[in-house]
Amino acid sequence: MIEIFIPLMLLGIFAGLLSGFFGIGSGIILVPAYIFLFNYLNFPPEFIPLLATGSSMGTMAITIPMAAYTHYQNKNINLKIVKYMFSAAVISTIFGRFIATQIDSTSLQIIIAVSMLLAAIQLAFNFSPKNINNALNKYELFFVGGLIALITSFVGIGGGILMVPYFLFRGLKMHEAIGTSSLMGFFFAVSGLIGAFLFAPEKLKQIDYVYGSVFVPAILIAGISSIYFARLGAKISNKIEGNSLKIAFSCLVILVALRIIYITFL
Repeated sequence: MIEIFIPLMLLGIFAGLLSGFFGIGSGIILVPAYIFLFNYLNFPPEFIPLLATGSSMGTMAITIPMAAYTHYQNKNINLKIVKYMFSAAVISTIFGRFIATQIDSTSLQIIIAVSMLLAAIQLAFNFSPKNINNALNKYELFFVGGLIALITSFVGIGGGILMVPYFLFRGLKMHEAIGTSSLMGFFFAVSGLIGAFLFAPEKLKQIDYVYGSVFVPAILIAGISSIYFARLGAKISNKIEGNSLKIAFSCLVILVALRIIYITFL
């Protein structure tokens, strides 16, 4: 177990920076990293995607709060939007974890890989809405919050890839969209962690240090390592543009997604 300590610590640092900088929850890098880790540890293949997404949610629950708080200090969070999205997000995320236990391993890995590819394209090309609509409708926010939560609970990401463009469409400035996404990502992560503890196949109890569908050493080491760097990433995000970093990161995510597809089918 000691041999995974340093890789998990480095993963936490990277995940923290991403979480703070992009407001994306960092699951986009955590999930594939955990898939590789659990393959290395020879965990039962049929449970690896479920464990990867559950452990990602747990790690983000530790990673995101510092980033979200920093965005709040910088006045980059729209609390009115959060108020309308919160309840639907919590319910849908927990329910989504239950649905994830009913999906077979191959299908879940395909969903993860496709989501990664779409997320990478979004990051690289920064698709933003052409027509901005400033009107806020509480019923629409409730529905959108629940829908995004359901999707992200399957794939173990924070939802920022979907939320940031939506918030831009709703007239938020980029920094406010990232900050609001960061706080919503925290609610997704905590709800997903609760769902991961509640819903898991019985056979997972046979794996050491696994509770529900969460590998506890991973979320503790990576999560604690990420705390300072999540705040640092949020501070950097508030000051600079990150187009070059986004493109480079997008290329990395595409390679990771292709690797997951390769593992699944070959």
